[in-house]
Amino acid sequence: MNAHENTGVTPEPPTPLLTSPLEDAALTTRTNNATQTEAAPMGLRERKKGERRRRILSAASQLFAERGYDSVTTSEIALAADVGVGTLFRYAGSKAELLVSVMNERVSEGITHGLTLARQGKDLEQSILAILHPLAQESLEHPENMLAYEREALFGTPAHREAASARVSEMEGAILEVLRVHDARPRSDSVGLEDIAHTIYATLYVDIIRVGVGHADLADLPNQVRRSVHMLIGALLQDDGEHSWSQP
Repeated sequence: MNAHENTGVTPEPPTPLLTSPLEDAALTTRTNNATQTEAAPMGLRERKKGERRRRILSAASQLFAERGYDSVTTSEIALAADVGVGTLFRYAGSKAELLVSVMNERVSEGITHGLTLARQGKDLEQSILAILHPLAQESLEHPENMLAYEREALFGTPAHREAASARVSEMEGAILEVLRVHDARPRSDSVGLEDIAHTIYATLYVDIIRVGVGHADLADLPNQVRRSVHMLIGALLQDDGEHSWSQP
């Protein structure tokens, strides 16, 4: 017999941290449905798992910000989250997974903020910049963490690469939605708004990457991304007098 058979206790399955906003919504729906159809203890267990997940991510985010990714251990994150190390590893397979999860949550916050600004009538450039703001801010304030995130996005495990790729698609989709909210129209009939959204994201991401690898001035990053957005909007979108693109 194994240990679980001796105790009669079935271990809880790992709770993945690498989810997208759509997956989070689906998980919430499934949890709500389960709460309505299953016994109360199951709902309580799911709530406790969600609370532990939030504590772990919050602790990881705070420690990475205070001391940098390389200087923090999983034991320290577990202690700050008030969970055991074994419990932490049921929610995240590695410290790298925690970093990817923390950064992906920040990216999701930027997407939500940018879309909210656009729907509130804020100008196009401001809304687009808000979407990329978390990545730019991380490069400014915690370049070590941003470099580690980029490394995982490019060379990490398949799960990390897929999670990062999903966030790229979500950011491009958010920029596209901002363009549509502003009724933006391409200057050329051969170019679609999807192409413009991709170009804007790719250019701004390169601006951020160049700072991370030391090929551009860190202090100039905020101005550089604003210049890039302003230039691309002016070059790729019609200006029919109805839109008021902000100045760089």
